[in-house]
Amino acid sequence: MLGSLPKAGLQSMVCQSILVLICLVCYGCGGLRGATFVFDDTVAIVKNRDVSVLPTNWTAIFTHDFWGASLVSADSHKSFRPLTTLMFHCEYALLGLSAAHMKFLNLLLHCVNTLLMWRLVRSLYVTEINTERWATISAALFAAHPIHTEAVSGVVGRAELMFGMIHLLCLLLTVANTGKRSSQTVGLVLILTSVGILFKESAVTIPMSCVLLDYFQNGYYLLSYRDQWNLVRSRVSYVVYLVGTSALLTTRLWWQDFEQPTFKEVDNPVAHNEHVLTRGLSQQFLLVMNIWLMLCPHWLCYDWALGCVKLVTSIWDLRLQGVIGFYSIVLVALKNFRRLPGMMLALGLMVVPFLPASGIISVGFVIAERTLYVPSIGFCLLSIYGFLYWYDSSSGRAYWRLCLQVLLMVLLSVMMLRTRQRATDWLNEEQLFKSGLQVCPDNAKVHYNIARLATDTGNNTKAFQHYHKAIELYPGYESALMNLGNLYREHGQLATAEEYIRLALQVYPAFPAAWMNLGIVQSAQKKYAQALASYEKALKHRANFAVCYYNMGNLYLEQKLYSEALHHWQHAVGLNPRQPKAWANILTMLDNRGLHEDALRLSDQALLHLPNEVSILFIRANVLGKMKHYVEAEAIYKRVIELEPHNMLYHTNLGVLYHRWDKSQEAIEAYRMAISINSGRATTARENLNKLLKRLEREAKVVIER
Repeated sequence: MLGSLPKAGLQSMVCQSILVLICLVCYGCGGLRGATFVFDDTVAIVKNRDVSVLPTNWTAIFTHDFWGASLVSADSHKSFRPLTTLMFHCEYALLGLSAAHMKFLNLLLHCVNTLLMWRLVRSLYVTEINTERWATISAALFAAHPIHTEAVSGVVGRAELMFGMIHLLCLLLTVANTGKRSSQTVGLVLILTSVGILFKESAVTIPMSCVLLDYFQNGYYLLSYRDQWNLVRSRVSYVVYLVGTSALLTTRLWWQDFEQPTFKEVDNPVAHNEHVLTRGLSQQFLLVMNIWLMLCPHWLCYDWALGCVKLVTSIWDLRLQGVIGFYSIVLVALKNFRRLPGMMLALGLMVVPFLPASGIISVGFVIAERTLYVPSIGFCLLSIYGFLYWYDSSSGRAYWRLCLQVLLMVLLSVMMLRTRQRATDWLNEEQLFKSGLQVCPDNAKVHYNIARLATDTGNNTKAFQHYHKAIELYPGYESALMNLGNLYREHGQLATAEEYIRLALQVYPAFPAAWMNLGIVQSAQKKYAQALASYEKALKHRANFAVCYYNMGNLYLEQKLYSEALHHWQHAVGLNPRQPKAWANILTMLDNRGLHEDALRLSDQALLHLPNEVSILFIRANVLGKMKHYVEAEAIYKRVIELEPHNMLYHTNLGVLYHRWDKSQEAIEAYRMAISINSGRATTARENLNKLLKRLEREAKVVIER
């Protein structure tokens, strides 16, 4: 069959296969099996109820931001990407929360975008160079570029990948209709743009990119400036693109009530700085930094916020030489743009998609590598355009051409190795945070994340070290201060814990989580009135703070005010049904009061939201055992033990069930299993086992005597 294919078709198939292979080699699809959700994935996917709640809550998906908060909330980042969230939700419904599957889909989308890149460049008509070679090499560079690692390996990069795909499709539509006055193409581009905005806000720049491509493809740059201006004004498609983009942008802002997001200094120190000169100079330096990351993607970091990039506070800062050099190149290019239209087109396709992240609007980051995914389309075109321009101009010098070919192969090989290395960093948080520390040792957020992860894994020594380092680097880091206070509380140093949490509140008085944690510390110190006041302040700053209501219930429980405790726990699960500790407390209280029917009814409700929550299943099994529903209780105990096989308590209670059920041999096995798991703490199991064995011994003697 292959022999019947035309030579050009076979060559195209080989080129596309090579490009897909490069993607697979770079991101090592086989290595995704051990992948976990990392960094922003946890907030946007794992902890986002819009993703993990079934049946689908359409209202929430289309009224909440990307992180699960209400879009009109003061705390919202205003990043409205409902179709991206909906994709995550559908994947959850079909496959569950699997990082490996989600990252593999990201990789497939990157393969698709690489092929679309190849098709786009192959479709362009640029007279200066060979388009076939330009297409293949440009797409190979796009496939292997390390700057794409965050977008491909971080699941939340899905927004960038979908934006990139729609962006490339619109550019292909524009190329296909070059020289034609097709209203269908303009309408389709605007429809795709509106869909793209629901994946990533930056898609609003797509019509601008299409206008730029149409301008160069039709040769309008060759006309005089007056003729160009008259043409632009008279071209209906350009006017429609302008009006359509304005309408889409207005609609998007209307959806968030025209409110701007508010970010803290810890998120973006540049935008937060009060000096106009510092903000302006620093933002220009960041522009050059982004270009440098595409030119030399050796220093890559998952978070460039605090300490990675020092602010530019003076015009005499030597780093501004890079800014001057960049704008000098741009001015020279603009002056000679008629001679090098391919280069100018590539430069435009690099700049236009980056505009939303360039500081024009307020963003919650200093540098975000994933935002360079779509601008890198223009960068790859620009790079290979320059390479092939030199290559074609050296005709007749075979030695020079051979050197250029070798250098290009070495470049692609090095980039593939670097991308593969970087992709392994994104497999889990420990590797990712460690890599960030190597690039930005003075980044307080990197130290904060390392400390947070160390706390989760039980390495408290490491957590203390990095929390203190984060605060040393940035004394106003309220989250680090609060978390350090919580760590001291867990170690019983309540006075020190209160001191650090109060420092966090001095930095940010409207910090609801800090007020709640202060209440927890005060409750542990038996300062019940002060604790209640702190909880009330937390609720003042966050009215629907479910966890705070749970802790208020615990406060009332400590004071033996059982009705008030039950009321607040019920309020907590009413606000957020996915709170296992609140459910467990409610069920335990009902069980202790002998309200077994109520406990069973509420456990049914709890398991609708948390079907595999061990604590709820365990309490339900205990209640069923007391009600002598032994068969159902046994089944639930076995399910609990399957979920957590090394928990001594579960085996002990299963033994108690069998003991009541007069299944002596099964009870002995369960007690012995509990003792084998933790001999020192299995007191109840050991006592019950001794009683059971003595009873059996007595019964055996009675039988013998008879």
